[in-house]
Amino acid sequence: FRDVTAHRRSHEVLQKLSKAVEKTTDAVFITDATATIEYVNPAFEATTGYSRDEAIGQKPSILKSGRQEPGYYERLWKSILAGEVHAGTLVNRKKCGELFHAEQTITPIRNGAGHLGNFVSVMRDVTELKRGQEREVEARLARTVQQKLYPTRSPELAGFDLAGAAVPADHTCGDYYDFVPMEDGRVAIVVGDVSGHGFSAALLMAETRAYLRSLVGSSTDLDEILRQLNVFLCDDTEDERYVTLLLAILDPARRSLIFSSAGHIPGYVLDPSGGPRRVLESTGMPLGIFSDAEFPASPEIPLAEGDLLVMLTDGATEAQSESGDFFEAESVLGVVRRERRHGCAHIVRELQRAIEEFTAESPQRDDITAVVGRVKG
Repeated sequence: FRDVTAHRRSHEVLQKLSKAVEKTTDAVFITDATATIEYVNPAFEATTGYSRDEAIGQKPSILKSGRQEPGYYERLWKSILAGEVHAGTLVNRKKCGELFHAEQTITPIRNGAGHLGNFVSVMRDVTELKRGQEREVEARLARTVQQKLYPTRSPELAGFDLAGAAVPADHTCGDYYDFVPMEDGRVAIVVGDVSGHGFSAALLMAETRAYLRSLVGSSTDLDEILRQLNVFLCDDTEDERYVTLLLAILDPARRSLIFSSAGHIPGYVLDPSGGPRRVLESTGMPLGIFSDAEFPASPEIPLAEGDLLVMLTDGATEAQSESGDFFEAESVLGVVRRERRHGCAHIVRELQRAIEEFTAESPQRDDITAVVGRVKG
């Protein structure tokens, strides 16, 4: 008899390793010293599309995409023939022709005589991870660019205090607010909301801003500004996209304003006590739906010292608590009423804080934008 304990233990370890390699989600393939494939696991078949029978006897070059930088494979072979482990990320090609990014580690295995006998390659498909990282970088860049589209500071307008802010639900924002000086001394105040949010909504927001600034610079007729803006957006928007927009033109000389609203939620003119003096209701349908839509302007609204202008997007009024309750317009006006003796920038910050407290741990579901203005003495 002879002691076979060590042999049995070694056999058990090999069985466990074999099962682990067969079950792992990483693609594993083993080649001989001439780089001919001798073994592939099921994950290799799933990742590459090559069956075991198709892969065995072939060279790993069946996965080559031709997308690697010059000298990559030369460096790879130099390292593994020297007995070093090679690790890198490369672009491979599946049997169907589809490209995929793979993190790959190649380990040289020496035989009993110390010669290189096999190469073990472990490969992980990281295509979705790479795409996610690229989208994250693009989103951060888009956010940086978009933030530059918002007013860097409120306009200094004699007899008025103005402030605004936008809080995106995503990296980028479909909400829009702006203060646009007009040639006749008036100021256009705009708050808009592109349907949905995220990157595509942000692109449409940027386009709306560009069109509107151009139109305000060339026309003083509020009805015509929105009519032309609607025609432009109808040509450019997809069927499921539209823009709601409240445009108010403030006249500091006359201490008055007029407005037109393309399907936007109501804005408010509040008296010095915080009570509603005028509700700025919608005067037309959202932009980008029907090219022949009309957007009639309101009659002139006189303003008195202490009056407040409040313009919002529905991300503020429809912010939800953990229990599913909405913040609603009355809560917004309550914050403005409570803080009305402070500057408009303070009111906007307090409104944001109140919404954050109300929603607590609930995720922000929509972009939130608010503009507040006051008539000073």
